[in-house]
Amino acid sequence: MQRHRRSALLAILLCVIFTSGWLATGLSVTAAVSAASGAIASDQPLLQPAPNQPTGSYDLFGTVLSPAEAAQAVEAAGLDPSDPAAYQRIGAVEITPELLASGRDIFFNRGIGDMFGLQRVFGFQDGIQALLPEFLLALLKQGGDSTDGLQLRLLRNLRLGNQIKHVGLTVDTGLDVQREGFFLKTLLQSLLQGRLDALLPIGLKLPGDITCAVCHASLLDGQQVLDGVPNGNLNVAFFIALAPNSAAGFARLAFDPLDPQYQGSGKTIIGSDGSLIELPDPVKFERAFDDAVLDVPQGNFESSPDGINNTTQIPTVFTFKTRPYGFDGGFAVGPFGGLSAINNAVHSSEVNLLAAAQKSAETLGIDPELYLGTVLQNAVDPTIRLPEGDPVQPSVWLRQVAPELCQAELEDQIPAPNAGEYPELHPSLFTYNGLIFTPKSDNPDDIASGPFLFANNAMSAWQNTLNPPPNRSSDNRQALATGSVERGAKIFEQANCVSCHPAPFFADQTIHPLAELNTNPARAKSRLGLNDFLVPPQIYTLNTPVPVPANAEVLDLPTEGIAATPTSLPIGLLPDGGYKTLPLRGLFASAPYLHDGGVAVKAGALQMAADGSFEVIDPTGLGLAATLSRGMLPDAASSLRALVDRQLRAQVVAANQASPALVGSNLDGTGHDFYVDAAAGYTPSEQTDLVNFLMALDDKPGEY
Repeated sequence: MQRHRRSALLAILLCVIFTSGWLATGLSVTAAVSAASGAIASDQPLLQPAPNQPTGSYDLFGTVLSPAEAAQAVEAAGLDPSDPAAYQRIGAVEITPELLASGRDIFFNRGIGDMFGLQRVFGFQDGIQALLPEFLLALLKQGGDSTDGLQLRLLRNLRLGNQIKHVGLTVDTGLDVQREGFFLKTLLQSLLQGRLDALLPIGLKLPGDITCAVCHASLLDGQQVLDGVPNGNLNVAFFIALAPNSAAGFARLAFDPLDPQYQGSGKTIIGSDGSLIELPDPVKFERAFDDAVLDVPQGNFESSPDGINNTTQIPTVFTFKTRPYGFDGGFAVGPFGGLSAINNAVHSSEVNLLAAAQKSAETLGIDPELYLGTVLQNAVDPTIRLPEGDPVQPSVWLRQVAPELCQAELEDQIPAPNAGEYPELHPSLFTYNGLIFTPKSDNPDDIASGPFLFANNAMSAWQNTLNPPPNRSSDNRQALATGSVERGAKIFEQANCVSCHPAPFFADQTIHPLAELNTNPARAKSRLGLNDFLVPPQIYTLNTPVPVPANAEVLDLPTEGIAATPTSLPIGLLPDGGYKTLPLRGLFASAPYLHDGGVAVKAGALQMAADGSFEVIDPTGLGLAATLSRGMLPDAASSLRALVDRQLRAQVVAANQASPALVGSNLDGTGHDFYVDAAAGYTPSEQTDLVNFLMALDDKPGEY
């Protein structure tokens, strides 16, 4: 695999040049971390900076411990606090500068996904490389200037789904490019240094890999990289549709491979019960799937293999003390209070296309052989593609062409301790596909290499150091100078927003049921089908080498206060689904809003009066169809106003629901009916003060 990557990199380089239970004994540490599930107190000053995760401290499943407290926890477990490995054996992670540096390096530079599934089956790299000339010309055209949306001018007709994008058409990728100086000078310097990183968009790596930073880093004034700020206009759908076998991700959307409309020239396979099953026509299925994907607005993505259209916006990564994680709050167990679990999901369950076949019959109503057959029928690598001729059973064929699991579905992933054997793994509250991303310990060529869970924990530790950037807008300066922000803080308290959004992190660490929020239910239901199959969450001790030895020690992850039992979904998700309270820091840099990201208003759509009142002067500027569906970031202040004003929200929702593409993606902006408007007894100026307060929630809310 390494030789393949180097060859592809060399080819692109030439093209650039010429183009110019705790432990096996069952000992438990539950008591030491039981306080982690408590909500943050709500009596904090609203305009004070939030504290950071201290370097030198320890994380113990979401609880921050001083060195002395960590030593006490080690002693309580009957271990020697002078032994560094003892801390790892109880699950404690020491926050060191070296760990933080590794976390950022992995976040920005380590590719997501596996070579087998994401590349050889799905074809993500192939899709990007098909537009390599367009990328190179676009970078040349930039001439050394930075951009927050790299534009590609097509050099040939491009078919995506049932659409033809004609030669000469400009496509907005949403990729951010940071560069200083003239392009050819930067190119020469990069070549002399043996690296091309300075030429590439943030988060894009040769020969076509992406990293976490492609979604979760942005540019300020074209130069400064803002860690943790979402790339809100990233054209995720375009890059997915570019892949030759994008329909391998069909379980991410509501696609039934047996639907008669997709029948045609699909192969016939042998099902789990020995019956013959006709697969969907690969061309029809691919085009229909790409059409659905291309309906998704920029800045949005779909990652959960639940058969539900529950796309949502790219979130911020200001994570300290904001557990549970994920829009539904499904990640709350394990190191860093579930943050390592969601990092694991990004590198495992959200991109492991083949492992999702394990529970497809129970959760999707799809025979695993039908699932695998649909994924493999049009695999980019012809050696993996289902053969012509007599029907085969896809699982049998897969093991014939890819007998080594660690080089196929389990690349850089291992089963959780009590998950069972692949491909019959059981999910848990730590890993919803039974797999854990943890590259081998002794690979010097992989920056994610280390002991068990090293990469996930390193990223979590680093993410917990991130703060929103300062809001340097003139509007924020004026709002602070005139006292509007301070008045808005009082309105925030008066309207009881603090009951769910307490300072200093503005999140109550709670999952609220759908009945309480009345928000679009699609994403809230994402994990409900897994509830009956959960096993108690376990991980190996953090000093365990990978590959894992037979006598490795095991940790039982505490779930008290998080779930009713170790084998049930987090409190608030059952029975009908729910959403976590979203933290509010960095709102000025993360529009649109709400759990589905459906509350969006274009700049200039509202006209403000001196008393804080407003009128809609451009009704076509309301909703996602007017903003991200056109590649245009919403205006933060106007969108926040739509969040808290029921009449304006109704117009935004109506605009969203008038778009069949948005309806199909379940993006409407409904719910969270907590308003600060005239009907709630607030004046226009008080509403404006509240919006200004929300816009001021940066690294130092009370200062400019």
